[in-house]
Amino acid sequence: MQKDTSSSSDRRTAIITGASSGIGEATARLLARNGFEVALIARRKDRLERLAREIEAGKGRAIPIPADLADEGATEHAAGEALEALGRIDLLVNNAGYSPGQAIEQIRRSELRHIFEVNLFSAIQLIGAVTPRMREQGGGRIVNIGSLAGSVPAPLAIPYAMTKVAIRAATDALRLELAPFGIRLSLVVPGFVDTAVFENARKDSQSLREDPSNPYRQLMFDLDDLATRNLRNPLLPEDVAEVVLRAATDARPRARYYTPLSARLQCLLFDMLPARLADAILLRVYKLERR
Repeated sequence: MQKDTSSSSDRRTAIITGASSGIGEATARLLARNGFEVALIARRKDRLERLAREIEAGKGRAIPIPADLADEGATEHAAGEALEALGRIDLLVNNAGYSPGQAIEQIRRSELRHIFEVNLFSAIQLIGAVTPRMREQGGGRIVNIGSLAGSVPAPLAIPYAMTKVAIRAATDALRLELAPFGIRLSLVVPGFVDTAVFENARKDSQSLREDPSNPYRQLMFDLDDLATRNLRNPLLPEDVAEVVLRAATDARPRARYYTPLSARLQCLLFDMLPARLADAILLRVYKLERR
């Protein structure tokens, strides 16, 4: 793939992970409509290529880069291909992630490692990959997608929550580490978004849901019901993409962007509440009171 050597001062470029669906896809479309040339990274080649064709048809520029971000070598290659194709990098959006929806005792260590590779380690690796180029340019933006799960505890999502807490901590520390180079970082924390993540979690744990001896079976059904209620008036991926665009273009980007306002209120509430009271509320919400 040819490196783009354009030196136009108004060129803006972005790398988006998890770009084949949901928030990543919506973000790629919106950034392209707002003048960004985009590198699209995800596993599903067919979806990336289709999205790239649609962006190109709208007079944008898109580079599809199929890659399994659980693999260190594939992540390094994808980063290199994106930087070579774009020539410069103004924005990195770390969006890739998933949750298996299982209890800790039902997750093998190898599966736990895979979740961390996709949700956390690839994001940190990509930040490390783009930092030298951003430093040479005199700055850049990095937007990491967080989650309410990083502040509001939930059962059957422990590994996912762990990665999102780590992303939040890394974002905060990297804001300091990279500030001298004009590289600014923001964390976007969305509420319940209508994406495939919940359905994928259900599919991944289908055998457990069908097993009458599974001690967490009823909890899985109860959490399904809770997710269904929360998704009656959900955020759309396009809503989150709008916030990512703000974080990417605000003259003075915030450390945190919450959407909707209720997400910020929930995070503030559970940061302030004593653990005993927070537990009492959540045990009732998740129907986990001792029977």
